[in-house]
Amino acid sequence: MSGKTTNLPVFPLDLFLLPGGITRLRIFEPRYLKMVGLATQLGGFVISSNKQSTTQAYRWGSWVNIINFEQGKDGVLEIDVSCDCLVELENIQQDTDKLLFADALVHKHWSQKSSTTELASLSGSLKSLFESNKLLNELYHDKLPNNPYWTVSRWLELLPIPFDIKNKFVLESSYTEAKKLVHSIISQ
Repeated sequence: MSGKTTNLPVFPLDLFLLPGGITRLRIFEPRYLKMVGLATQLGGFVISSNKQSTTQAYRWGSWVNIINFEQGKDGVLEIDVSCDCLVELENIQQDTDKLLFADALVHKHWSQKSSTTELASLSGSLKSLFESNKLLNELYHDKLPNNPYWTVSRWLELLPIPFDIKNKFVLESSYTEAKKLVHSIISQ
């Protein structure tokens, strides 16, 4: 994916998802059902919030792939998506079905790094959260609690912090600040 621009459907959703993050979406509007069909052919779609900071030099999104889909008890399509990478978005356009498309260019992010260093307090509390939340535990088959980047990323996604604050942590150099924020909230 790196270095190449790809035109992808865009799902406007106020959801903060970093590489390695997984979530479940309920899809029912015809244009987004179309998006799911296209995503299987195009290698995914982009989730991008409308709540992006005005100080952000570019519009960004989470390039996700569908990893599971099923019909909910109410008949609505439920898809589990995994974020592969963050992307910069350009040339956003709308088709006749009001589905958005954009040129997506891969953006490196600290959450894609691996490490064997452990953050004991954050890892332990995240493990407890996963164990107490059935849906989270089911979504994440492969948990990486010994990777501090993975741990901080999951906390940023899950904590009820305003999107404008989370948005500051999409920069490659923002890991240290992200870790400090998460630690200050979790250790209270």
